[in-house]
Amino acid sequence: MKPHLLAVALTIVSGQAHALSCMRPDPMMTFQQLADAPETYFVLYGQLAFNAADLAPAVMDKQMHPPAPIPARFIGHGLSPDGFTIDYAADLMLQIGCAGPWCGTAQSGVDAVYFVEATDPPLTIQAGPCGGRIFEEPSQAVLDALTRCMQGGECSAQPLQ
Repeated sequence: MKPHLLAVALTIVSGQAHALSCMRPDPMMTFQQLADAPETYFVLYGQLAFNAADLAPAVMDKQMHPPAPIPARFIGHGLSPDGFTIDYAADLMLQIGCAGPWCGTAQSGVDAVYFVEATDPPLTIQAGPCGGRIFEEPSQAVLDALTRCMQGGECSAQPLQ
């Protein structure tokens, strides 16, 4: 096979095999990254309620534009140095993010930890294709570890169980 044809063949094969590659998200790693960001973030724990029929498919054949924000209601608690002790309920938006044909997702009515940028209302929860801002069904160990992070203590990667 001629060198230029081999290069074209390899390009076609590698393009078809290319898939979204994400590092496994970790709540403590996310906490540390966002603590170092110039923006301010809230760490919330509770349930988000929204119409699941409004979610974009997790994988689309053709992604032309970002999915529209989904109105949602959050009921739960905000993180303080004493733990998830601040009662918090608000109407907000859920924004699904996509990278090529892969889109993020969320579940309605499931306990989760949400990292939310502090912006003008309504706040927007981001659900990206690689995750990292929503951690569903966290264990008590994860909630305790996030409290330690908030207190300035040990904030290392923890298992999600």
